[in-house]
Amino acid sequence: MVTGSVLVIGGLCAGTTLAAVQEERAGTQVPASEQSTAATLDTVRVTGSRVMSGAYESPTPVTMIELEQIEMAAPNNIADYLNTLPSMVGDRTTTQGNNAISAGSTGMNRLNLRGLGSDRTLVLVDGRRFVGSTLEGNVDANGLPNGLIRSVDVVTGGASSVYGSDAVAGVVNFMLDTRYTGIKGFAQVGQSGQQDDEQTNVGLTFGTPFAGGRGHFLFNAEYAKNEGVGAVRDRDWFRGWGTMNNPAWTATNGEPNLITVPFLNRPNEAVGGLITSGPLQWTTFDPDGSPRRFDYGTLDRTGTSSSGGELDGHFASMSLKGAVERHNTFARGSFEVSDNFEVFAEASHARSVVNTNSSYNYYGGTLTIRSDNPYLDPVTRDAMAAAGVTSAAYGLLLGDASPRVEVNTYRAVFGVNGTFGRDWELDAYYQYGESQLDTQVMNTTNSTRLGLALDAVVDPGNGQIVCRSSLAAPTNGCVPINTFGGASMSDEALAYVQGNPYLRQTMKQQVLSASVRGEAFQMPAGAVITAFGVEHRRESVVGSSDEAGQAREWLFGNFLPTRGENKVNEAFSEILMPLVEDKLTFNGAARVADYSYSGTELTWKAGLTWKPVDSVLIRGVRSRDIRAPNLSDLYQAGVTQRQNVNDPWFGNIRRNIERVSEGNLDLTPEIADTYSLGVVYTPTADFQAAVDYYQIDIRDAISTLTNQQTVDRCYDGDQTLCQYVSRDATGALNGLVLKPVNIAKRVVRGVDFDMAYHQPMRVFSEDGGIDLRLVATRLIESRTENPFTSYDYAGENTGSSVKWRALGSATYKQGPLRLGASVRFVGSGVQRNDWVEGVDIDDNSVPSTWYLGLSGSYRFADDKLEAFFRVDNALDKDPVVISTNNNGLNATLYDVLGRYMSVGLRFEF
Repeated sequence: MVTGSVLVIGGLCAGTTLAAVQEERAGTQVPASEQSTAATLDTVRVTGSRVMSGAYESPTPVTMIELEQIEMAAPNNIADYLNTLPSMVGDRTTTQGNNAISAGSTGMNRLNLRGLGSDRTLVLVDGRRFVGSTLEGNVDANGLPNGLIRSVDVVTGGASSVYGSDAVAGVVNFMLDTRYTGIKGFAQVGQSGQQDDEQTNVGLTFGTPFAGGRGHFLFNAEYAKNEGVGAVRDRDWFRGWGTMNNPAWTATNGEPNLITVPFLNRPNEAVGGLITSGPLQWTTFDPDGSPRRFDYGTLDRTGTSSSGGELDGHFASMSLKGAVERHNTFARGSFEVSDNFEVFAEASHARSVVNTNSSYNYYGGTLTIRSDNPYLDPVTRDAMAAAGVTSAAYGLLLGDASPRVEVNTYRAVFGVNGTFGRDWELDAYYQYGESQLDTQVMNTTNSTRLGLALDAVVDPGNGQIVCRSSLAAPTNGCVPINTFGGASMSDEALAYVQGNPYLRQTMKQQVLSASVRGEAFQMPAGAVITAFGVEHRRESVVGSSDEAGQAREWLFGNFLPTRGENKVNEAFSEILMPLVEDKLTFNGAARVADYSYSGTELTWKAGLTWKPVDSVLIRGVRSRDIRAPNLSDLYQAGVTQRQNVNDPWFGNIRRNIERVSEGNLDLTPEIADTYSLGVVYTPTADFQAAVDYYQIDIRDAISTLTNQQTVDRCYDGDQTLCQYVSRDATGALNGLVLKPVNIAKRVVRGVDFDMAYHQPMRVFSEDGGIDLRLVATRLIESRTENPFTSYDYAGENTGSSVKWRALGSATYKQGPLRLGASVRFVGSGVQRNDWVEGVDIDDNSVPSTWYLGLSGSYRFADDKLEAFFRVDNALDKDPVVISTNNNGLNATLYDVLGRYMSVGLRFEF
């Protein structure tokens, strides 16, 4: 995450374009009543509408980010830059979600508005859907051509009636410079203050007209490599913070139930092996196999967690940042077949490869060793005999599971646009997109094989050490393994028990769309602009996985292949109607969508903008939006992950179980009612301010009950959920199956603030000056409800629901020189709203923090060459501790990398 990038958003606060601001400052802005039809058909459109051009002010807040601001921030990846916006939350980035081993999205950059999930944020490229890189349809921003982006529009409001499903929280529209002419490129390098996270970015763009200017060709190629940051334990600030059950707590002594501790561990696992129960409990082994007592540190009162001891922390091997390598190519050709019509074609390919460490291969007392194991030292064997036991529960840490995720995204667009009749516009295209997602979990353990290999015996026929299973089946291939002490494992044994489970999925998307836009008729207040069209979309997935994974033999990565298809036919229309000239304007839209699996849905919006005086704009919008079930919701064949759950049948003891997530073909689209009301104040051309209240109410939300909710409701007697809970012969919890259902309600409310000030300083150049900007969000409510619970997450800093987020920036520009500084602020909060500090936990509070960023550039060689730099987290602040999260970190809100420095060159001819 870029924690200190400079953000100076082009245009009026959340509404108009930079061009409109520049016209107003120059005193040349044309009143709406005097604009020609050609002006209303301006190609610069406000994202979130098909009928608004740059000269209109949208009832829905739109943050418009121009190329100059992107270049000033100089991000390694455009998603890093966008995630500094207060309204944006990176639910999956290269620093977030690296422990999600089997999810298939490790290291991706997914965009998430309002914290409602990337499934409810629609990502567009030039107003067109982009093919998703995951089964959920999420777009990986790693695959976008960063060097071609000329602007980004962020719509922070529902737009399903304009663009279709998924635009519940809003839209992020990447606008490409498809008319670029010339040659330009860039080269950028950087690294953290810890001399890691080395980054290299290079790109080249070429554009030229041909056929006397009737045609245009464009090509872009980019390469980026980020070495990432290895195990989090390697950072000097690492303490492996976590919470555990207070060993001193009783119901009456006034001690808190949970305490914050460093180096949180599970005391039933060890690198050299560990006997976890019985008379020899806490016996571990030195590298030579000799036994000794295990140092588990301080145990919690349940014996399932500990602080300190021999290990750095259960999650200490997890990568702080994944290593990413990406290649992007993009080509576009267009030709004017007549004065009114142009045909075009686009083709692109993006490849990204992410490698991370996610977790130890851990077995917390779930394995078994026997006293006749020839690798077992005689002292331990004799102790077992003296105790009258022939076997013991055994815990083990066996290397690191390291996901590798490769995504290849192919996209082709063929289209026509132009004018006909009385300046009506036509835009029609066919788009084909395909993403090939290849997920491998490198060096994970096959639990079935490990159990066989651990059960070693002496073959009475030849005196050789073999697997017990091989006595009955000599050709079964089993290789015995000596894990006692961790230093005597043969390469052959490791090759037998470890492997690389895989999942290969191909997601395809086809879109056929046609729309018409133009002036329908004149009213006394001005021209009525309308747009209407149709769209057909088809999405499908096919997949394959390894046989051992399908048999669920692996510790991680038991993938099941998924197959399925969605189809939808849509018709839509929109209207922009001036009611009172230059004062009151109505904007409305409607879309009918017919889904192949769930029938017909209607979405719509109605908005007004009112100018009681020239300096004040009041705007409001009400919309009905939907999120249709995606391929994962419907067809997920089964993702298996290890999860921690309290077992109520055994006094809520903590168990690590296998959870399987599956799809549900009975799902229907979720419905969202969105409200927005705001005021824009523009007393002068150099100062603008906006305040907008928003509220999103989602009913029939597609949701999956949490692991604990499912278990607890079954324990309470809900037999409809008990079918998804599995227990072993002793009654102990050992597995779950979860499916999404239309069961939840989500409510998100808040207020956005946006202020900008420009002070001209024409010392060396006419365009010199200082720009100040403040963008902030105050979250009021973020509630999730289902039939079993209702909970408001607003103010919890463990995820993304912090109450205050803000980004302030100052930019100085004079001639060829640009300098910038920014402050990103994250407000204070708590870890859980339902906890009482001193009762439920020793420290529930989370302090506020801020990050300073610096940047600058200088143009020389007749403006053909520009050198630039940026420094993120310039004060090198350590991460804020969130003890309830893995390793005490929350990379969604906070910087976890420390100071980062980057330099580069841009050129253009």
